[in-house]
Amino acid sequence: MVSVSVSVSLRQPLNMPDPNMNGDQSKPKSKRASRPKVKTGCTNCKIRRVKCDETRPQCTKCVRSGRKCDGFPAVNKRPGEVALIAPRPDSSSTSPPSHSTISFANPPDSRSIIRRPTRTLPQQNSRLTPPTTPVVRFIPKNYMTDFLPFDSQEGQYFQVFRTHTANELSGFFDSDFWTRSVLQESHAEASIRHAVVALGALYKTLEKASESPPGSPDNNNTFDTAPNHYRFALQQYAKSVTRLRESMMNNETNSQRTILISVVLFTCFESFTGNHTSAITQIQHGLGLLEERRQDKRQPLVRQRNDVVEDELVQMFTRLAIQAKSYDMAFHFPHPWVIRLTPATNPTTPQSPTSPSDAGSHDGSFDTIIPDTFRTLQEARTALDSLVERGMRFLEAMSSFYHGPNGILPHEVKSQGSGFRTQLANWASAFEQLLAGRRGPNFSNTERAGILVLKMTHLMSSILFLMGFSTSEMDFDHYAPYFKDIVELGKEVVVDEELTLAQQKCGSPSSCKHRQPHTNSFHFPGITSQQPGLLQDEESYTHIKASFALDLGIVPPLFVVATKCRDRKIRREAIKLLKNSPRREGMWDSILCGRVAQWIMEIEEEGMGEYLGYGLGSMDEAVVEFDRRVMVKEITFDMQKREATLRCGTRGARDGDYDPRANETHIWW
Repeated sequence: MVSVSVSVSLRQPLNMPDPNMNGDQSKPKSKRASRPKVKTGCTNCKIRRVKCDETRPQCTKCVRSGRKCDGFPAVNKRPGEVALIAPRPDSSSTSPPSHSTISFANPPDSRSIIRRPTRTLPQQNSRLTPPTTPVVRFIPKNYMTDFLPFDSQEGQYFQVFRTHTANELSGFFDSDFWTRSVLQESHAEASIRHAVVALGALYKTLEKASESPPGSPDNNNTFDTAPNHYRFALQQYAKSVTRLRESMMNNETNSQRTILISVVLFTCFESFTGNHTSAITQIQHGLGLLEERRQDKRQPLVRQRNDVVEDELVQMFTRLAIQAKSYDMAFHFPHPWVIRLTPATNPTTPQSPTSPSDAGSHDGSFDTIIPDTFRTLQEARTALDSLVERGMRFLEAMSSFYHGPNGILPHEVKSQGSGFRTQLANWASAFEQLLAGRRGPNFSNTERAGILVLKMTHLMSSILFLMGFSTSEMDFDHYAPYFKDIVELGKEVVVDEELTLAQQKCGSPSSCKHRQPHTNSFHFPGITSQQPGLLQDEESYTHIKASFALDLGIVPPLFVVATKCRDRKIRREAIKLLKNSPRREGMWDSILCGRVAQWIMEIEEEGMGEYLGYGLGSMDEAVVEFDRRVMVKEITFDMQKREATLRCGTRGARDGDYDPRANETHIWW
């Protein structure tokens, strides 16, 4: 069962009688006005001649009376009428949401966020509002779809999600899940509809916070402010969770596909707002459901489910599992926020699900099929996802051997590791053609960035996998070329973003008016757009706007460089990219990662002298000695308050043993 920290108060029914009315029975009763008969509703309600509330997939009348709802007949459309995916406004009015329906556990503070330019979907309707213009300029009276109706505000936020947010959440890769599957399901499932509207409202929160002056309402619209959009997002999220819970309790929702899509949306919302523990909990539930489904398929006598969970959705959870596991590997969360990819005593529990893409074999083999050359970006991405996931399961299994009674790695495990290393090399060879041709005319800016991100992920995965066989931080020095390549690739992504936005907004550098950042009045929860104290130099990337995507991108690879590379120049470049191009990729926040890496670097370089950037002949070439090297041991943080407690120590040191390098600090950002 999913949980939510947002509380919702029940509203009074709209048609309650006025208690102050005088029930005078002497007045003659007025006749009921004649109205056309309603021709919609389920078949049972039509036969019984009762009014159907048309709740889908089963109406409330049938559920309460214990009848089986026979469904709804197809609506006869007028000739030439076309059903639209997105609702259309038919008039305008303003109506701010009721604030009585929401309670804040952590209200937003007064600081602000700006965001990077969005990638809009191709639209046939040229009247769509461009992303640089606030979309919620009017609130239409009513929105209707072929299935579930939208009220005035919900429909407008749904339009925001459809035209902007869906593509933004895909990150550096196109995704039919966001641009097709979620949109279709939102018209038939109330929980998904409310979650989609909530994400659209969060997008509007970011958009309004980026304006200068930020959050300033229009003359005719006092609702169009970042705090109001944020409140409405929380309201809709609470409704989404409540609706899913009610549907499951009333047996209205038996589709695992619907539940899994809802879990993805809940994970997205929690990550968006900085609630990483809640996001991990949602991922655990989703992985547990997929594990139950996999176990059912193994039992020939178990009745198979009729609903289809397509590969696209399974792949989505594979990436979420990778994300949560990478987060745990970096920051070492305590139980119960630990994702296990290898089998445990009870693999069907949410705390210990197996790999979502696992076909039932846990022998540690790496059977990812890799062609000689990848023909598409999606083909390369799917293969790398499989490799990374299996590599993480291998490292998880190796950790259990290292922490065993004898701490010896069996020969068969080493042999499997050798095979995985070969698979990584084969992937790099097959990917070379795409990487070399990324600047060609056949690739869009988004595809080019996706190619760069895949290569960064491959290099990071290679480093972490090979270092899984080592217990010394000194061995990271062997991967200096990998660290350098990751930084160069990451810089290419960030510079491309900066140049694209600068050209769109300013035309030429000489006419640029964005040299100095403005101070916003609304701070989006947990994310900041500018690291305090940074100098505005040529590489400050002043046009890049803080952004959110559910998929991983450049942040995890840059964090590995910033904490594991002891080349003073390369390390500082990685930290600068993390701090100066603010973004949140799933649970990975670039500003937090930059601050953590800064602290680790300061501890390791204490006493080495100031880094001047002059190169040869200075202390810039000094190497961090073995007895100064540390690793992150534990981190606890509050993304809403933007503060964290960090603990570092010696690599390989067991908990409870004396560690002379142990250190602890508290940071804010």
